[in-house]
Amino acid sequence: MDVRSEAAALRRRHLIEATVEVLGEVGADRLTMDMVAERADAATRTVYNYFPTRRDLLSAVQAELLQAFRDALQLEIPMTGEPAERLRQFVSLLFDIYEQQGSALTTLLEFDVPDIRAQVRDMRAWRRDRLEQILGSASGALRLPAGQAVAFAFVLTSHASWQVLREELALTQEQAVETTAAGLEAGLFRASRHRTPSTAAGRGVR
Repeated sequence: MDVRSEAAALRRRHLIEATVEVLGEVGADRLTMDMVAERADAATRTVYNYFPTRRDLLSAVQAELLQAFRDALQLEIPMTGEPAERLRQFVSLLFDIYEQQGSALTTLLEFDVPDIRAQVRDMRAWRRDRLEQILGSASGALRLPAGQAVAFAFVLTSHASWQVLREELALTQEQAVETTAAGLEAGLFRASRHRTPSTAAGRGVR
């Protein structure tokens, strides 16, 4: 990559990062190119040079969040080992990503634009594939048929489930992870260690 191309790539990333910040504050419906330009300390025409429309910009942000989501879990989740422990690690890493991406991801998941919806479907399909990899190795240790086990885990590891735990039930991030991981382990595995969620997690439920 030459100097000019590298500078353009850095500028594009800076604009995407600025958009993520603005999204978290005002939401997709209220976001404007002027807001992004101001946050990025750039001219509005610069934003349009990289992203001809607001839809193009939001789609690029969603693609960035999706790639970060994939990269983190691909690198961190071991491909071998005890399925119950791998599932617990999956929940922890996944919920950490939800927390890190914050309101920007929440807003984009609710934004009804075809190309963004397609990327959301890709994110969900990828998450389902990873759950199939983890639970497919559990063989006879599962209480449910593999397909039902994956469906159960898919629902409990969704962004919506995390949001309920964090916002509606006011659990801390640690409590949300423990509640979900322990519930999955007890509900899915015959030889479950039946870890007991922390007392603090119990106090967080209203």
